[in-house]
Amino acid sequence: MSPLVEVLEAAASMFLASLVVLGLYAYARSKAPRSPVGEKLKVYACGEQYPLHKASVADANLFVAIWRDVFRPYYRRVREGAHTGVLSDWLMWMVLFLALVAALALGCAP
Repeated sequence: MSPLVEVLEAAASMFLASLVVLGLYAYARSKAPRSPVGEKLKVYACGEQYPLHKASVADANLFVAIWRDVFRPYYRRVREGAHTGVLSDWLMWMVLFLALVAALALGCAP
């Protein structure tokens, strides 16, 4: 089979899959309530009355807080051992990191 036919088959299958996903999305949107009212707008906290301003969390804190808490001991160790505050040291680490990524991308490492 020629490469052109294979590319066209792959493109057609991706297009068909995206049409199926779009159809499922449109179906789900048609079944969803247009504008919720009453109890659906209230915050549910195990049956307790909970004010909305206490229930909301800043979206910036959702991702950052998890990583900050999980990697705090590791970051503290790295900061104490390797952090010098000199910009050229940071540049050296970034060049080494990018060289490692390039080596992995080119298949130089197992």
